[in-house]
Amino acid sequence: MQSVKLDNKDYVFPTEAKKAFTNSEIIKAIHRSQHTQRNYDLSKKIPRTDLKTIVTSAAQCPSKQNTAFYDLHIIENQEVIKTIFHLTSGKASDEDEYKSLSNPQVLANVLLVFSIKDQIKSDSHREVIKSTEDSEAARIVMQDAHTAIGIAAGYVNLTASLLGYETGCCSCIMDYSSLKEMLNIDGSPSLLMGVGFKNEGVNRRIHALAGTDAMDDDWKEKLTTFKKQPINLYYVK
Repeated sequence: MQSVKLDNKDYVFPTEAKKAFTNSEIIKAIHRSQHTQRNYDLSKKIPRTDLKTIVTSAAQCPSKQNTAFYDLHIIENQEVIKTIFHLTSGKASDEDEYKSLSNPQVLANVLLVFSIKDQIKSDSHREVIKSTEDSEAARIVMQDAHTAIGIAAGYVNLTASLLGYETGCCSCIMDYSSLKEMLNIDGSPSLLMGVGFKNEGVNRRIHALAGTDAMDDDWKEKLTTFKKQPINLYYVK
């Protein structure tokens, strides 16, 4: 497997993907995007124009002082995605006592991997700040980096929903070192985000491995879901 660095010009917003959405359609997409997809229809492929739009949303969203806090890895190769999927298992080695099921949210048509850069420099800083340093400056940079990734994930989530796709986020990267080595990442992998087609006729909460020998004996039929808690809204006049 080989990683290829892409220029931002390769991901300009495609004219074909521009659509006029009504407010009601946007609101429906917002509500729809709350739901996590845990099984995808892998027989389909996301069209290039839609993928460019989704990647644009991750690469061109706001960040503090427009600083590039993270790198983005775009993976369509299903063999690579399956390998990463198994790295989300709670058992990273035979010596580990803790074990949990691999996270199916990443087993998608496309997997986005956000990794915080090892060295971060904004135009407002004269010096490069290493995110691994034990300093107050590094702490603030890491906080800004996680904020930037959160904003990017939100952009991807809503953009994908508007285009008719489902998403799932996972930060439980158990075999951390293997993922870094596999993708040749110098920095810190922070978030895995699957994007793809819903599996029609299958409840979105059913694990992708349900019904196979890979499932544990105590597996429940569906993953637990939680009702969206209300956010307090205060209109200040």
